[in-house]
Amino acid sequence: MFQTDLGRADAVLAALEKKRPEVAAHSRRVSAYSVRLAVQFGLARDVIETIRLGALLHDVGKMLTPSRILEKPGRPNAREWQELKAHPELGQEICHRSGFDDEVCTIVLYHHERCDGSGYPDRLAHPVIPYMVRIVSVMDTFDALTSSRDYRERLSVAAARTLIARSAGSKYCPWVVSGLLALPVQMLQPGPGDAPGVIRHPQGPALIPVGGLGEFQLPRPGAALQASLS
Repeated sequence: MFQTDLGRADAVLAALEKKRPEVAAHSRRVSAYSVRLAVQFGLARDVIETIRLGALLHDVGKMLTPSRILEKPGRPNAREWQELKAHPELGQEICHRSGFDDEVCTIVLYHHERCDGSGYPDRLAHPVIPYMVRIVSVMDTFDALTSSRDYRERLSVAAARTLIARSAGSKYCPWVVSGLLALPVQMLQPGPGDAPGVIRHPQGPALIPVGGLGEFQLPRPGAALQASLS
């Protein structure tokens, strides 16, 4: 089933690549980073594959975002921003019609939600946002910060991690941010190798303590995750 889903994702990404090559490249990097973090957490293979697919497809809705907005030098104005914010819902519809399951579609729909309820499209807050979405959300932000934009220079890995860490507990899930901070720098560089068998850090999974996370502590997603957090 995973191979079928990946083949379907490649077909959708090929369409995105043709129309929005920079968005497709960003999506591949976010997927690679998200999988690396998921592997370090010791998540189950089926969960990792869902994260891989959701991250690959998270911005597919931008195929339907007007080019005048995506290609505009500088930040979008208020009206353009409202159009841009429609891309998660558009992406969910594309993924649903393409036959992807609900968990993948959920990642696509909610990857811009924030723990404090300030995100979009539904202004979800931390207890409701699925943990797979939280992983993709942080790595999406990380790649955006470490990529150049017309209106700003790219940040270094250290600067991006520092900026994200400042928003842990407000915008971003502290559990995921802790994982990002624990990843070796070499795992936060873009590259072709994102298969679980080759990206695990030689020293094993990062052990992220959960004792100080309070109500942000994740639900019980599986034995593999619980083992990695113990």
